[in-house]
Amino acid sequence: MTGKYKEQWINYFEGGIEMWSYFGYKYHSYIIVKNILPELNVPKKGKLIQMGTGLGVTVELLCHMYGEDRVVGYDLFNPLGHSNIKFLDTTKTIPSDKDIAFLEIDICSMSDAREHRKNLLTWAMTNVKTNGYILTNKSLAHELKSQWNFDIINLNEFDIPDIWNNPHENRINTKVILQMKAR
Repeated sequence: MTGKYKEQWINYFEGGIEMWSYFGYKYHSYIIVKNILPELNVPKKGKLIQMGTGLGVTVELLCHMYGEDRVVGYDLFNPLGHSNIKFLDTTKTIPSDKDIAFLEIDICSMSDAREHRKNLLTWAMTNVKTNGYILTNKSLAHELKSQWNFDIINLNEFDIPDIWNNPHENRINTKVILQMKAR
């Protein structure tokens, strides 16, 4: 691995920040998809997208739940070689996907890329179908609420033990699911 992404690869996949244990089956994305998505009326047609896939365990779960033909993940890396994960640097390119049933935005960090995540959420608002869902940051959702038509579903509304095992790591208070309404 050379070039621009080498340092990130070293940090995430060669032990720098222990991604192998951090982005696995206990990561908030996986727990939310496994436990909350089945409780929602996800549209029967449309893509299910994870932006920021980590190891890819959530993408694999989405494939199992909804079919491989509907699922795509985007990330800078694909360490396990999952066929549904595509390389994409969202700081340079926005996906061309339309007709999205579910989208998670877990790219970069809110502490240093707030505007980038806000731009991705704005893009998502135009590409997630009516009654589709977006898993995103609560503060950004509230910031954009006056400009878009969506309902906010708070994670703490669900009585699911896996989510409550570690509320901080599972993002109960910082993430929300948005359900898009007619534009």
